[in-house]
Amino acid sequence: MRINFGPGAGIQLKSGRLAVPCDHYVAGTKAQYAHVIYSDDIGKTWKLGGIVGPKCNESQIVELDDGSVMLNMRSYRGTNRRLVAISKDGGETFSDPVEDKMLIEPVCQASILRLPGENSGILFSNPNSTKREKMTVRLSRDQGKTWPHATRLHSGPAAYSCLAALADGRIGCLYERGEKNAYETITFARLSLGWLTGVADR
Repeated sequence: MRINFGPGAGIQLKSGRLAVPCDHYVAGTKAQYAHVIYSDDIGKTWKLGGIVGPKCNESQIVELDDGSVMLNMRSYRGTNRRLVAISKDGGETFSDPVEDKMLIEPVCQASILRLPGENSGILFSNPNSTKREKMTVRLSRDQGKTWPHATRLHSGPAAYSCLAALADGRIGCLYERGEKNAYETITFARLSLGWLTGVADR
């Protein structure tokens, strides 16, 4: 097994557990899987959690309101849709992956983030296209079941991204972009939640 960590970030669950999304190839094959490693002693020791696949990698993780954990993955299944799987035991096991029909992807990394506060929503960013273009940030108010709010940060070529909740209450998105290709520059965008939902200025 060859393991890759990230790209992206791990999270701390309400229980205190640290959970880090990873991916790997099965030794001697080209089979791609996503998995989680977790720690219950603040990183002193780590255990292998649930494995999801095949034909997926570069996963991201988010905790839902009910304490379950969602793994959101890049897919190689040829449908240009993200895969998601759910864990009810803090990342130790996951359900079989299913497509999120609303999350179009060009086989690319993406970012997912639970906003601070109860019932505040989940953010998702990726190139919203079958090509690496149209960097878009989405908001779900129903735990990732639907993504009705979306705003495009860049219409041209774009690729990897990383979301963060900023100290001033705004949202940060660090992402690759360009005019001729997606890797000309790295941009940091700041946006308000009200701007994302269309009820306030940036």
